[in-house]
Amino acid sequence: MSKYFHSDGLYLVLDWEYCEFFIPQYYYEGASPLVEDLGNTINAFGVFNVGFYTNGKLVETKLLNLPTMIRINQYDSEKRTIDLPGLGSTPCNVLKFYKGNKVMEDATIEDAANATMMLMMITRGKIPGSVPYTKALDVWRKNQEMNKVHFGVSSLVLEIILAAAYRQKDDLSKKFAYAIGKNPDISPFDYIMASIRQICQYSSTYTAMTFEDMNSMITSSLNKARNKTEEAVSPIEKIIKM
Repeated sequence: MSKYFHSDGLYLVLDWEYCEFFIPQYYYEGASPLVEDLGNTINAFGVFNVGFYTNGKLVETKLLNLPTMIRINQYDSEKRTIDLPGLGSTPCNVLKFYKGNKVMEDATIEDAANATMMLMMITRGKIPGSVPYTKALDVWRKNQEMNKVHFGVSSLVLEIILAAAYRQKDDLSKKFAYAIGKNPDISPFDYIMASIRQICQYSSTYTAMTFEDMNSMITSSLNKARNKTEEAVSPIEKIIKM
């Protein structure tokens, strides 16, 4: 985003006429929020959409791709519902910046906790929906690079984990990778993320029954049988049947 900001050595300063940071309200919520509100500043997970305006009109929306915690100055803000890529109408806290404003610190702190947080987001199915499927691996790699962390596994393992977490909106038992593989023209935002629990629930009766929350797992398994849904077969299941 070099054409929009410049660094004064300490902060990124806005060069554009006016911009807004669209931070989803759910970033502020839950047991492990992605935003810490400190009054005049906030610490936020730096993956969200930024809108740039000319003469009061939105002319471009870009994804801020800083997948770690960043310190942002908070001058003026308002609550507004924004139509975000991959998320649709989303309640947001909108941060407002004008030309010359010091927007954020031009530095990030290397901390393994930021990489752990990203891993937890993926396993819980909470990667921000504004990230297109085709960019998810790049975002995860960048998170590790920025925090000098390597999980000791190949890129293929990361790809397999992401492929399992991204599901088709109309059928959570199917991976989104299959849909976009068959039809490259499909929107890379046309997915829904699933947690490890949901993946077990929707993959097959066997994997559902090995996970927690027995009531919902039995219900989903009975629905598979009633609808004659094709199921994935676990290698362990084959061994048990032998």
